[in-house]
Amino acid sequence: MSIEIVDVSEASFHLLFDWSGRAQGRDAGCKFCLYWEEPDPSKWPGSLSERKGTKRQWLRDVEAEYGPCGKLAFLGSELVGYAQFSPPKYLPKVNEYGCAPPSEEAIFVSCLFVPAQARGRGVGSALVEAILRDLRARGAQAVETFARKDSPNNPSGPVSFWLRNGFHIVREDGDFALVRREL
Repeated sequence: MSIEIVDVSEASFHLLFDWSGRAQGRDAGCKFCLYWEEPDPSKWPGSLSERKGTKRQWLRDVEAEYGPCGKLAFLGSELVGYAQFSPPKYLPKVNEYGCAPPSEEAIFVSCLFVPAQARGRGVGSALVEAILRDLRARGAQAVETFARKDSPNNPSGPVSFWLRNGFHIVREDGDFALVRREL
């Protein structure tokens, strides 16, 4: 079965990962996550409905100024991946990492999420390739992200994944590396 990649849009927003029915605390799914958009969780709206509205509005605002900034990956009808990317200026959290800042001219991948049960099937690489094609068409110069050195369980995955997909390490700190690929 082939992997289908679609842009996140107003029509597809409802498909973003949502495990609010079984999640505790802030981790209720991509549809509600404001990690990159608002660095201080105490400023996040209290209800999931309000967080969902804030996330939807962020996606609308970035799309209006920059263009689509997210991708969904499907195997058949099953959602198996989500990616979010934009110029760093839309993501205040990027300044809080030890290997920051990303380059202003680069597009920053803030999230590349593939659930554990879907990993190892090419979903992450398919998302990266779709992002790269999209950004080349928009005239972007480079793509960057923060990748964890020792664990796949972070917003954008492990360094080894990004290196396999043609990225190189720009800077490192204790846990993370800023990786980059020229377009």
